[in-house]
Amino acid sequence: MKKSVLFTLVICIITFFTSCEDVIQIKLDEGSKLYVIDAFVNNLREDQKIRVITNDNYFSNKEAPPVTNALVILEDATTGQQYTFNYQSNGYYVYPITALDTIAKLNHNYRLKVTIEGHTYTSTAAQKRTAILDTIIAGIDQGAGFGPASKDSAYNCLLYARDIADNKPDYYWIKTFRNDTLFAGSGEINICIDGTGGVVIDAPQDTIKFTPPSTLLSFKQYKKYNTCKVQIHSLSRENYFFFIQMQLQINNGGLFATTPENVKTNIITPEGARTKAVGRFNMASVVEKKIIVK
Repeated sequence: MKKSVLFTLVICIITFFTSCEDVIQIKLDEGSKLYVIDAFVNNLREDQKIRVITNDNYFSNKEAPPVTNALVILEDATTGQQYTFNYQSNGYYVYPITALDTIAKLNHNYRLKVTIEGHTYTSTAAQKRTAILDTIIAGIDQGAGFGPASKDSAYNCLLYARDIADNKPDYYWIKTFRNDTLFAGSGEINICIDGTGGVVIDAPQDTIKFTPPSTLLSFKQYKKYNTCKVQIHSLSRENYFFFIQMQLQINNGGLFATTPENVKTNIITPEGARTKAVGRFNMASVVEKKIIVK
């Protein structure tokens, strides 16, 4: 599969008349070379990864070619400290994290610098706060029928979480896992503002309860003894709307489809660089919990 970052594809519509019998060979424009930078860094106590690849022909079934010779540096602009990510494999540059510390600090500002063939591509991001995750509960799907639970029963999981209510909008990406598998398909991206469908102002209490559909965890089902894990990642406002635009483009089809458009990037290509870079940079605070479904 292609990199999850979606870009504009030129759709060629070719009309054949029924009387035409000649074989027509068509050469499609493969487009210009691009660097694709996927830099979603967080404060979890686990190795942090930034991926740098190049785009490939849209009709190719091959893995997108990795960039193996980049210099990837994350700078904490608040303290001036720099972290160098070293190449590992498959386009991933890794910074090892110990159990005692993290490179992502709340309310710090960060600058990403990716240097390829003498040109430095940059982006900036601020570390935002995340939500309060109270618990996850599991219950038998009532649509599965009546009777006692069995090993074949289907379970639904429900998230109980709260947003801090202070008229400052918070943007969240709710990641859901079944065992070790992240639900990350086009219809499984679970994002919200203030845990609801929009900005909440003048709330009468100090926290705001998350509401459906965010709490329904992409409507996934579980079996007995499966693990359900949830992470709430903070997003910048710009990255929240990137996900909105990406979803619209992925699901853009049918009779009322609109003209495809470029999905926006927050990676800046330096002046004089022959190859443009696209992708996203985000610094996330994360809270997580998991349960065993019983």
